[in-house]
Amino acid sequence: MAKPETTSEPGIKERLGISFRFLLGFLRPHLKLFVTGLVLLFVSNAVFLAFPYLTGQIINELSGGDPWIIRGVGTLSVLLLVVLTVRAFLSFGQIWLFGAVSNRLSRDIRRRLYGHLLELPVSYYDSHRTGELLSRLSNDVTQLETAVSDVLADLVRQVLVVVLGIAIAVFLAPQLALFMVLVVPPVALGARRLGRIIRDRARETQDLLAESSTIAEETIAGVATVKSFANEQFEADRYNEALHRVLAKAMETVTLRALIGSSIGLLVMGSLILVIWFGATLVDAGSLAVGDLISFVIYTGFIGGSVAGLGNSITRIQRVLGSSERVIELMQMDPEPGLSADVKSDSSRRESRAPAEHPALPPLADALELRSVSFSYPTRPDLVVLKDLDLTIPRNSRVALVGPSGSGKSTIVRLLLRFYELNEGSILRDGTDITGFDLRAYRSCFAVVPQDVLLFGGSVEENIRYGRPDATAGEVRVAAEAAHMTEFVDRFPEGLGTIVGERGVQLSGGQRQRVAIARAMLRDPEFLILDEATSSLDAESEWLVQDALDRLMQHRTTLVIAHRLATVRKADSIVVLDQGTIVEQGTHEELTQVPDGLYAKLVRMQGLGDAVEAPPRL
Repeated sequence: MAKPETTSEPGIKERLGISFRFLLGFLRPHLKLFVTGLVLLFVSNAVFLAFPYLTGQIINELSGGDPWIIRGVGTLSVLLLVVLTVRAFLSFGQIWLFGAVSNRLSRDIRRRLYGHLLELPVSYYDSHRTGELLSRLSNDVTQLETAVSDVLADLVRQVLVVVLGIAIAVFLAPQLALFMVLVVPPVALGARRLGRIIRDRARETQDLLAESSTIAEETIAGVATVKSFANEQFEADRYNEALHRVLAKAMETVTLRALIGSSIGLLVMGSLILVIWFGATLVDAGSLAVGDLISFVIYTGFIGGSVAGLGNSITRIQRVLGSSERVIELMQMDPEPGLSADVKSDSSRRESRAPAEHPALPPLADALELRSVSFSYPTRPDLVVLKDLDLTIPRNSRVALVGPSGSGKSTIVRLLLRFYELNEGSILRDGTDITGFDLRAYRSCFAVVPQDVLLFGGSVEENIRYGRPDATAGEVRVAAEAAHMTEFVDRFPEGLGTIVGERGVQLSGGQRQRVAIARAMLRDPEFLILDEATSSLDAESEWLVQDALDRLMQHRTTLVIAHRLATVRKADSIVVLDQGTIVEQGTHEELTQVPDGLYAKLVRMQGLGDAVEAPPRL
């Protein structure tokens, strides 16, 4: 017999406990400021609660009621002003301290979260959209920031007012206080129940908002594609539909929040009227002074307002709970395997532009080998990309990968860089499995010149220096000259200081590719990967860059991915792939001697030989 499902209450408590421990971990470095803020919050609200009492004493003084230890309307009024002034200074200190803690908290969480995002494997990004991750880094962390600066402060203040207010009310008029307390529990219970109902609605609204942000981020990033297909209206409609879904869900939440506010307001005002009526009967009977009744009514208003505010605070806590759960879920994702413990702790340290230190690997002595490698992408486990593949890349050799699209060329590069874990087989460096090396140390031996070059939005010099952040200006200049960049960079007024724009949009495709080549030259890698490195260049630029690449490839292990076969004729070994397996391997001269081979067909297809009778399988 199946066990009955547990109620949601234990789950909520457990989730709150997890979120509290998460925030407490980030609060510890700032605990002194936070505790000081709590003390000031307590004292300022305690001082403010003297306001109704002193007001009542002024009324008693005017009506000739029971005298207090301090006499005179003027003296009492001055004391009241002193109380309000002291409370103002205490409130300033409390607000400043909570603001300082919350801003430092958000900085620390964003720094840790961003560092963790950089440590996640590439496979994670394959299944998660950029806009969603940016929403976690921005919107959800902002919710956590307000949890400390606003939500927590409001909640503590409301609880203090309720507890201390009831205590003072009991002291002033026990009978009237008992009458008032009978009304408070139903109000609090109603606020809690309604707050629980809207929790899921609030989280769903945040998720839908993240989806709409993702649409906008993708459209803006690919605005050239949108415009080239004249799909502006299509994208506007898609974003508009997403906003309508956000609005519909948000209005559900607004309706429930309005229900909370109106219901609690009705209960509070109704109870206040009843308290005034009952208090008036006590005054008429001579058992309660008029000033004490006025003080009691003010305290009742304070208590009622705080109880009503608890409903809003509960709602905001639910939003914070959803945000903290998403951040915690992201930070609990396992980082890439192979990151050493000291490297993984870098994300929690203060930012530094110095290159990260990692253990050096001995120079490649023999070869990099793929043995019996089979692989499927995590997002497409049913599609086998590489099948029992064996490949050896000897030291200081030039190996070219060619073949139809989808044959597995780029996948081999991703596996060599350990972007993914193998399904079967192993990759060996001088006979040692690469999973035994520190991941960053292993990757530091590579430099990649991709076909689609991504530049960061800084200057040309900063993008070249990305290959080796500690390089001198002279070394950057030498790399630029070696990549034949000076012929266009020197025409810019700012030279190497020219801003390339987001993703390098201020440069042409060929110019971006030469920046990538200069970056690789500056890195001076042990292992060079060229992925159609000259595909975006005109004939003259291609000759210049190819000359630079030839010098760069000297005495260096190089893997070349090529679709244009004219660029791989000088390779020591050409590996022909088809449907994830190696079908041919040899030099250009050897492979062209096999007329029925796939390589020979590709050569003829590109006009480098005789006409081809049937196109290769693409």
